Amino acid sequence: MAALPIKFHEHLQLPNAGIRVPNITFSNVTMESDKNIVVREMIGDQQQVVIIDMADTANPTRRPISADSVIMHPTAKILALKC
Repeated sequence: MAALPIKFHEHLQLPNAGIRVPNITFSNVTMESDKNIVVREMIGDQQQVVIIDMADTANPTRRPISADSVIMHPTAKILALKC
């Protein structure tokens, strides 16, 4: 049998990075490249965006941003928001 074309390796569990489990859905989490994961989180009645740098997963960046959709530029620290 031929080897699999892709090797999977788990780098991060989002709850270990401080992301609440109800916020881990396809509509709330985006990963445009292997550099960042962006999560739209609802804490109480306040919405925020969490940016997880895969080079430093222990220090996610949280911003009080309300948006319908968020995506990170693949190489730069630029967020694209759909409001």
